[in-house]
Amino acid sequence: MSTIKSSTEHLTLNADGSGKDIKFQANGVEKASISSAGAFTSTSIDATKLSGTVPNFTSTGIDDNATSTAITIDASENVGIGVTPESDWGSRNVLQFGLGASISGRTGSVDLEVSRNAKYTGNNPTSTGKYINADQACMYRQNGEHSFHVAPSGTADSAISWTTAMTIDNNGKTLMNTVSSSDNTDAFKITNNSTASWALNLNNAGQSNYILITAQSGTGLVTHHQFNNSNGVVGTIKTSGTSTSYNTSSDYRLKENVLPMTGSIDRLKALKPSKFNFKADPDKTVDGFLAHEAQEVVPEAVGDTPKDAMMDEEYEVTPAVMDGDTVVTEAVMGTRSVPDYQGIDQSKLVPLLVASLQEAVAKIESLEARVTALEV
Repeated sequence: MSTIKSSTEHLTLNADGSGKDIKFQANGVEKASISSAGAFTSTSIDATKLSGTVPNFTSTGIDDNATSTAITIDASENVGIGVTPESDWGSRNVLQFGLGASISGRTGSVDLEVSRNAKYTGNNPTSTGKYINADQACMYRQNGEHSFHVAPSGTADSAISWTTAMTIDNNGKTLMNTVSSSDNTDAFKITNNSTASWALNLNNAGQSNYILITAQSGTGLVTHHQFNNSNGVVGTIKTSGTSTSYNTSSDYRLKENVLPMTGSIDRLKALKPSKFNFKADPDKTVDGFLAHEAQEVVPEAVGDTPKDAMMDEEYEVTPAVMDGDTVVTEAVMGTRSVPDYQGIDQSKLVPLLVASLQEAVAKIESLEARVTALEV
């Protein structure tokens, strides 16, 4: 037998032919051993001398009498770093950090949860979660999809009522504030709760792309979309039971210097409605205006983009050279000048059309009155 003995640590390494090639002893009592097969066993550890029933890993080594531990492994093979793991993790393996952070997985499963201030006593953490401390909780879960859950502050060991903040499902759909898609073709969906009231769905249905905005049901007009800037609400999109209203701010309390329109017929005559087709759609003729011509008569219908405006656009001159996922040579980018096209809001022409019609009606009524007077 070969022995290395320290008067302070009482450490003995044995090779005694008993199959235990290395023994760890304290005061002559075997605490652990490594067998000839290379297996480590601690069945002979004196549990009465341990902190609880587990070995304590300190910053300087293993110490069965330590009062402060760096790593603790409990009887269920859960690991705590800087803390003793919570005792009621159920059928889960966990790595717990400090007071509330943890990484866990269910025994016999590939599910994974990363959480803050939450422990799970059953297979499904969204229904068996409990608070570790009196604080808010959150969890990120992988179980064939990615899901993010949050919960308000609760008391230690009380049940958690999770809210699903976001889900990326196995089909690549992103769902915010909901756990499932009501439409198989939803690519991106936001709801305010599981009833799908107030929802925004960015949808690719195969043959068409569209944005579906669903508002909470109710009587009268219901707001689907509201446009705000630093001045407050400047427009809305609302629906009734059968129609849609597109509204821009027009309250009299927002306006000043209000005067009747005059000379509207002359301005109307300056407009140049025409027939044309767009270059991208050569087989379809439509009625409309050239934006810069309408801008000369009703500037607000076109906005502040001038005729023949240009803007700078960045583009890729030479693509990047790749070696797998590694960029060997960065892409070469350049800047070119491209058209900044004008648009038109034809609804802004309506006031001029109404004023012109009113002037024309007034002239017609005047002429009718004169004819009536001559006939008498």
